[in-house]
Amino acid sequence: MKNWMLPTMAALVVALCVGVGLFLQSSPVSVDPSPVVKPESAPAPQPPAVEPEPEAVPKPLSGKSSVDAGKGKAKPAPAPLAPWEIKIDQLLTSNLGETETAQNIINMVPTLPPEGQVGAILHATNLLVDKEYQRLMPLVRNLRLPQEVHDVLMTDLMNRENKVKLPVLLEMARMVGHPHQEEAQTDLQIFLDADYGADWNKWGTALNEFLKKDAAETQPAAN
Repeated sequence: MKNWMLPTMAALVVALCVGVGLFLQSSPVSVDPSPVVKPESAPAPQPPAVEPEPEAVPKPLSGKSSVDAGKGKAKPAPAPLAPWEIKIDQLLTSNLGETETAQNIINMVPTLPPEGQVGAILHATNLLVDKEYQRLMPLVRNLRLPQEVHDVLMTDLMNRENKVKLPVLLEMARMVGHPHQEEAQTDLQIFLDADYGADWNKWGTALNEFLKKDAAETQPAAN
């Protein structure tokens, strides 16, 4: 029995040695030992740098005036005031009251040049209150005055109270040749809501009735 097992075990050992040899002779699988490196993400693009603009270098001064540089001319002196301008300035700076100052200016208007009449009228109308408006009537009736003067008078009149404004409009409407005749009659038609044509008596009656009613409505209530 023992003699039979020995050859068998010897055959097994030989087969095992052959198998190991064949295994060792086979080519091993190559493995790259280097670590896997993940690609880095590209950095975000940066905006281009803006270079500061060079500061403007001031030009050297020439030593001459910017008004007349290079011409050698001095600035002309202001023109002297006209006599009528001096007179109005003296009245406006005097110790006279507003009404007296306005009356003195009104007296001067017909003697002034056209360029002075408008300015004088502006001063006078600003100084006079409603109850003193009759002082302006000689100018309202003066058809020799320039259109510009009557324009100033008309503008001022339309800012007055009805009891001052409407009687003057009626007088303007009756004045043939007045630069605001048609405008005055149109304004009366609007205020009185009527048109009496050239019948001035009817205009006057309607105007008086309107003013009585207007005064009653604007009169403060009695306690």
